[in-house]
Amino acid sequence: DIDPEEAKGRGDRDAEGNELSAELSPEESRGLVWSVISIVILTAIILAAVLVPGSPWRNEEGGFLPSSPLLSSIVFIIFAYFIVMGLVYGYVVKTIRGMKDVVDMMGQSLASMMGFLVLAFILGQFIALFSWTGIGTYSAVKGAAFLEQIGLTGFPAILAFCVLASLLNLLIISGSSMWTLMASVFVPMFALLGYEPAFIQAAFRVGDSATQIITPLNPYLIVMLGLLQRYEPRAGIGTLMARLIPFVIPFWVAWAVLLGVWYFVDLPLGPGNGVMIGS
Repeated sequence: DIDPEEAKGRGDRDAEGNELSAELSPEESRGLVWSVISIVILTAIILAAVLVPGSPWRNEEGGFLPSSPLLSSIVFIIFAYFIVMGLVYGYVVKTIRGMKDVVDMMGQSLASMMGFLVLAFILGQFIALFSWTGIGTYSAVKGAAFLEQIGLTGFPAILAFCVLASLLNLLIISGSSMWTLMASVFVPMFALLGYEPAFIQAAFRVGDSATQIITPLNPYLIVMLGLLQRYEPRAGIGTLMARLIPFVIPFWVAWAVLLGVWYFVDLPLGPGNGVMIGS
């Protein structure tokens, strides 16, 4: 067991043994200021390129919605913001002194994602086999027919899908992996019932988010347990789960009510996407 006073005074240290502090050094504060200035300049450049009449980032009608080169470039724009902020901050605080440092940092980030990349490859093969065999289409058609047969086609069907996502979340921790597995069947199935894929993904997020904190396979449980033990040295997984479970049902109900508001009021989910196809 860890002595409380020892745990209190121990503090956190990085891999090199240097003590970590929540307080920013003058150099770090200056780096943050210059990062903010850099994204303001980048935003001004993007606005100047987008708002000018006849901009190539507009669609054929001269607008941006529902589709345009600007919306198609959103991934690049987000990447540009992060890379500019990171480079400026690193240069100011002197953690980046040349291109080699940038390459090394990108390599370290990629190494931490190798597990996901391997899983994404496997899931890609899974989806390809689903398409090749037609199992996904068959399951979607039969599932939609079954729901129509029993009269479960309205909001209760959406809630049942949320419950299923919440239960599967206890076994499959990766949200992207679980969505890949479920979407191949449930998106076309609910599309046959008239639901937009965007609304089904919103329903998935309701079920997925509510039980994330109590999933036994969640790797962050160990991180949270370590933080909890700094204040309660004798706390274990049971203590942590007991503290988290009371949040699950209120979160689930609150998100489901919010989803119900969008469903019954028929509010748009985003540009060109409603609750029902064609709405």
